Amino acid sequence: MQPGPVWVALWQLLAATPGQNKRQLLAGLQRMGLHGLTTTDVNRTLYANTATFARDGATPPRWRLTGAASWNGGAVPAAVPAALPRCYVGKEPRAWQIEALAAWRAHDRRGVVEAVTGTGKTTVGVLAAAAAVDAGERVLVLVPGRELLDQWYDVLRRDLHGVLVGRHGDGHEDGLDDHSIVIAIVNSAAKYQMLPLGMSGLLVADEVHRYGAPYFARALEPDFDGRLGLTATYDRPDNGFIEHLEPYFGGVVADCSYDRGLADEILAPFRVAFVGVDFTPDEQKAHDEYDDRVRRLRRRLIVDHGCPAEPFGEFMASVNHLRVGGEGDSRAAWDARKYLDAFTKRREVLAECWNKQVALAYLAPVLATADRGLVFGETRRSAEHAAAVLRASGLQAMEITSGMNTLERKQRLAAFKDGHAKVLAAPRLLDEGIDVPQADVGVIIAGSRSKRQMIQRMGRVIRPKADGRPATFIILYVKRTAEDPDTGAHEGFLEQIIDVAQEIERFDHLTSGAALLAWHLSGRRPN
Repeated sequence: MQPGPVWVALWQLLAATPGQNKRQLLAGLQRMGLHGLTTTDVNRTLYANTATFARDGATPPRWRLTGAASWNGGAVPAAVPAALPRCYVGKEPRAWQIEALAAWRAHDRRGVVEAVTGTGKTTVGVLAAAAAVDAGERVLVLVPGRELLDQWYDVLRRDLHGVLVGRHGDGHEDGLDDHSIVIAIVNSAAKYQMLPLGMSGLLVADEVHRYGAPYFARALEPDFDGRLGLTATYDRPDNGFIEHLEPYFGGVVADCSYDRGLADEILAPFRVAFVGVDFTPDEQKAHDEYDDRVRRLRRRLIVDHGCPAEPFGEFMASVNHLRVGGEGDSRAAWDARKYLDAFTKRREVLAECWNKQVALAYLAPVLATADRGLVFGETRRSAEHAAAVLRASGLQAMEITSGMNTLERKQRLAAFKDGHAKVLAAPRLLDEGIDVPQADVGVIIAGSRSKRQMIQRMGRVIRPKADGRPATFIILYVKRTAEDPDTGAHEGFLEQIIDVAQEIERFDHLTSGAALLAWHLSGRRPN
């Protein structure tokens, strides 16, 4: 098959000047007379031909020709994909999934695959597990909770033929002595040696960033030769990454970024709006008091009681150790408890800010245009308030929280999937793990400094839409606080999306609902 004109032109541009990003390459294509193209067209060609084009880790990536790339004007041989595992009967894998699996194998079956939520990282784990079963190995899949336990169980039973799959945890006690694959909740697996002596095996760790905690790290058994981590963002706010994860798994061997997901049309294009609100006078006073208390006690915990200043996760681990009297120092325990109390109350003031609820009411017309909408909160009470505000605005909205039993949560997710509920409001429950039905508008009413949490939340709304329309992602924040992008909030998240989002807009909460609706609808009109 002859290479197309875009392929040839990109080859020529990168042969002449390596290290160009997609925008520079698009400008070069236009100079060469190839008009009517977009950066998506450029990315589609680059990512579909990774035997020829290689990228670095910059944002956006800079591209060069691979060492093996050549072209003499003749036919270009197509790469022959590796055969799928014999027991795999699932859907045809996407190109990036095949590439990720090949990269992991090339690293002696050790490493982490980092993929934006919604791109299908689970399939990489399923393919790796199927290949291991074909080779006579046993497979342990670690998951953080019962929702993922059941989801992995259903997926593996659906996509693998003739393979005995079991579960461990949440009342299940299956083992690898008589099952080819066992999905285990990490805190249950950490209590036992899961891989029988003398057997070879593969460990797949879903949401691998979670297992850097000392207790969870006990589940990372050294006798597993194959080790595959799956995550949206391979980092932690403490030393668990350095102490446990990287020594066991190694680094990232393959990824699927927003760029790749958009180029392959795995993800929907998206637009982002930040809506800033102000505290009421009483809220401002309460926030300032708690904030002052947090800062003062943090200094005391570091200077007087020896808590590490950074990373923040290690600081919090040390504070919690002192809180329960870990050092036998009653003054340290008292300071730790007062710090955690003030920290929690400051977070609650931010999460339950009255003007966020006012802004959410302004957003009701936007959510009304959605097939389905998701509202992400920080506390159960803020999720309940959000659902009530939207119901008062005439929307079919309901909350879903961890305080509900499994059956009630499943019923509400089913109602959302069937369209009986148009909007679902939840605290952190929906951030990872739960398979949420497709939504096209997401609203965050409690911001987070965690890049991973923001990526996971946005991944819930940027799955491709049948009509190609973009998703809308709206972030409410309190001005001049830790939520404000102007004070550094969302910095890592913004770095990832700033070059791939169709538009990033800023609004004040006093902006009329009509203006917000007009902005939202403008992105849905055909160009």
